[in-house]
Formats: sequence, structure tokens, C-alpha cells
Amino acid sequence: MSEDRSTPNPLRCLIKPLDTLSKVDERDLWIGLVVVLVIAFLASTARYNYAMKLPIEIPEFLQRPGSRVNPEAFKRNIAYFQAFGEGAATILNWLLTSILIHLYTRALGGRGSLKGLMAKAGFASTPLLIQQLLRLIDSYTITRENLLELIASLQSWTPRTFTHINLFQLWILILLIIAASTNYEASKRRAAASTLLAYLTLLLIPLLLSHRAMMTGL
Repeated sequence: MSEDRSTPNPLRCLIKPLDTLSKVDERDLWIGLVVVLVIAFLASTARYNYAMKLPIEIPEFLQRPGSRVNPEAFKRNIAYFQAFGEGAATILNWLLTSILIHLYTRALGGRGSLKGLMAKAGFASTPLLIQQLLRLIDSYTITRENLLELIASLQSWTPRTFTHINLFQLWILILLIIAASTNYEASKRRAAASTLLAYLTLLLIPLLLSHRAMMTGL
């Protein structure tokens, strides 16, 4: 006899995270995936809009005599490439975060499935719907001059690693801790430790790769 069960609403994570995430399980993985895909679509569209407003230089090897490179088409292709990268990075971040939290929590004695955590992590990503929607609106309304000034101001005082740390990311961090705690029946302290370790790992990987690339180039 099947258990009567209402499908959880991911938007309820914004107001009742503990109650909502406690009800999410493996059967809701498809909903979590849809949330992530919508976020990826919004993020990639905003990235495309921003890229189309930025100046771009055509590489010298494409400017040789006789070549016919359309600057507008070249910029559009670069914008498509960046948009695809943004969307792919969003999905990959969801996957890697889920896997790392799963590994760390299981190492700390937690019991639960990866599919369950992936579903909960998708639900926990709902704050990014707000962030990326605001970003999409901004990508349509911001002027080229203001966009260049914003990029220059961020690069002047903020290390690149920390440009992605904001209120929405902190919000998601809290939701992921709740997700890990409910999925693995672990204490909040253990769930917080595994989630923070996963975040630190994701922050350190780019730093280690860039350091290795610099050492290789010396």
C-alpha cells in the first residue's frame, strides 16, 4: 500500500526550511534537479547579457590580412561560450557540493543516501532563484559604463575567491546544513562541519589549480 504524500514545494524552503527539507527524500530528486536547471538558465542568460555589453578584442591571429572576422559575431560566440560555462558551472557546483557533503558526513558517521542529499541540496538552492532573477533584471538594465565601473571596483579590492561569497551563499550554507542534518540524521554540529569542509574544498581547489599552473609556467 503506497503512502499518501504531498509533493514538497521548494519555495517553502525560503520561509520554512526545516519543515520542508525534512519532508524531501530521494523521490523528490527530479524537483531538486528542475530547481537547479532553472537557476542555471537564469545565470547563463544573465551572463550572456553582460558579455554582450562588454568590449572584446579580437586575437591577433584572427586579424591577419585576408581574414574576415565579424566583430559582432565573434562577440556573440564568446558570449554564448561564457553563458554555457556559467550554466554548466551551476550544475557542476550542485553535484560537487552534494558529493563532498555526502563523503564528509559519511566519514563522520552519518547515514543517508547521496540521492536524498542531492534532492535536498536542490531544494536548498532556492535562494539562488532570487539572486539570479535579480541578476537577470540587472543584466538587462545596467549600462555598459556602469558595468565596467562595477567590474573595476570589484577587482580593485576583492580577491576573486571571495566575490562569490554573499548573503545568498550564506543563506544556502545554512539550508545545506539543515539538509545534511535531516538526510543523515546527524547532529547540526556534525552537519555544519561536513558542509563547511565541502565549501572549503570547493574554495581551495581553484586556488591549488591556479598555484600549480603558476608553478608549471615558471
